[in-house]
Amino acid sequence: MIEDVFSAVLEFLVVAGHVKLEHYFLDGTKIEADANKHKVVWAKRRENYHKRVQEQIKELVKHIEQVNEEEQAEYGEDDLEELGGNGQADGNSELLKKKIDELNQKLRDKTRPKKDTRPVRKALKKLEEDCLIRLEKYEQQAETLKGRNSYSKTDPDASSMRMKEERGAEKLWPKPAYNVQIGTESQFVVGFSLHARAGDTSCLIPHLERMRTQLGRLPQNVVTDAGYGSAENYAYLEQHGLGNFVKYNTFYQDTHHYRKAELIRKHQF
Repeated sequence: MIEDVFSAVLEFLVVAGHVKLEHYFLDGTKIEADANKHKVVWAKRRENYHKRVQEQIKELVKHIEQVNEEEQAEYGEDDLEELGGNGQADGNSELLKKKIDELNQKLRDKTRPKKDTRPVRKALKKLEEDCLIRLEKYEQQAETLKGRNSYSKTDPDASSMRMKEERGAEKLWPKPAYNVQIGTESQFVVGFSLHARAGDTSCLIPHLERMRTQLGRLPQNVVTDAGYGSAENYAYLEQHGLGNFVKYNTFYQDTHHYRKAELIRKHQF
């Protein structure tokens, strides 16, 4: 409904001549999400936990292989062959689940009494009831993150961002929020888009693509601050023949040269 109303109003502005899509001014702002800031999944922590459970799986598989080798040396190789799976069980949850099913089946198919299988069954139970569940959880978290640094458990679409009033404050906790990109012309909102990334740099191309889908065309000139400057964005603007008024982050330093001995500059007072 919002899309339909916005498009209808924008079409009216275009017909009335108020909006010509000549000079498009784009900037972003953070809007706090209705989510618990303490219930957040962080990408780095998830990666560490994922590596830890994979190491644990390797140790358990190694233990199972060791017990299997001892049994084969004593009773022959007619049972529980390749019990450890040749190291393939720790790849992902699907491979691990398949290997656990195979191991359980081989244990059920034992036909004559052999060495005590309790160590194997204990390791297998640990794989099935602990490692597999954690591995599936971390894989699901990676799917939800999709390259983001974090997401809120109570609002998975929101990412933790440091709000404008909190920048530079070390003790303040980042909050789940959205990065709203808004483009204007003649003080009318011409385009908007919602993003789960804190940085504006990666939002420019998706925003313009959404605008082209909505309006059927792109503006003639794009004006932004230095937060949008990147080689990828410049290539996109050049590819589509758009006027480029997008600074890069060191533009000011490159265009204002001062002597090194001039430690205190008048314009800074």
